[in-house]
Amino acid sequence: MDTANDEEGTVTDYYDPNRPPPDEPFDPYEGLLDLSGGEPIPPLEDPRLPPAGPPRSPLLTGLILGLLLVVLSIALFQFARGDDTAAGPTETTAPGDTVAGDGGTTVAGSETTAPDDGSTTSSTTLPSSGQPYVAAGDPIPIEDLTLQVDGIGEVKLGQPAAEAIGRLIASLGEPDSDSGNIVSSGTYGACTGDAVRIVTWGPLAAVVLVDDDGTETFAGYRVDWDIPTTAGGTLADSPASDLATLSGLQVGNSVRELKTIYNGFNIDFVDDPQLHTTFELRGANTDNLLLWGPVTADTDAGIVTGIYSPNACEHFSLNG
Repeated sequence: MDTANDEEGTVTDYYDPNRPPPDEPFDPYEGLLDLSGGEPIPPLEDPRLPPAGPPRSPLLTGLILGLLLVVLSIALFQFARGDDTAAGPTETTAPGDTVAGDGGTTVAGSETTAPDDGSTTSSTTLPSSGQPYVAAGDPIPIEDLTLQVDGIGEVKLGQPAAEAIGRLIASLGEPDSDSGNIVSSGTYGACTGDAVRIVTWGPLAAVVLVDDDGTETFAGYRVDWDIPTTAGGTLADSPASDLATLSGLQVGNSVRELKTIYNGFNIDFVDDPQLHTTFELRGANTDNLLLWGPVTADTDAGIVTGIYSPNACEHFSLNG
């Protein structure tokens, strides 16, 4: 209730019955709306706003979100599946098959397919075979082409193949064969699946590893007694038939001669799943493998039929 101060400063009510009313009557309801219905009630919201729609059903909202999640999941699955398909081989070949194709040589893979004609075919793309090897550098005398743990005389394992094979050509003449790029099945000491190139002179096989970008590295050698030349000659016809180790061991020597030549070294005889009985020549102090190869028997009467460098798979593998 409104109040006012009188002349003595006392707070009194305008409508005190003991006090006359002011000059103009005070209406406590002045300014209120006419609630009798004579005047319209002002709008509570802006009439320009569009009317609100009915509330969305929670079930319909959940259904729409579920459909969106299903569509997104299918799209992601198809995308991932497309990447896997692009990354894998589209076709593989049977071991030993080689096929010439655009951009490289295709050779055997680990999986095979069987066409209607009963043959087994497929393909794995390799780096394109490099240029034919040509002679490079000065010839090395046969007596200096010694079979060692790290190479053949001055021709060292790990050298670029063009240099190493070129030097062997200058010393031994043109090779009897050059396989071009093939996939290793584990022979010649290369890891299964590695791209290799095998170059031979009579009993000598030089192992070249081929990287994905075509880089070629001299990675190993093998001298075998039972490999004829491709021209139909004998081992004696090939300059490589005179190759020997630094200490003088040659293929054709007896196991007794092997033990005599390497008296003071460790010589172990090991069963190999492909080569049967083999010798392993190891350092007396380090027991590191120096040379190895097949023998006809581990007795003194046995014959050394091969002299090999340590396997390329253990030192130059492209797979690991």
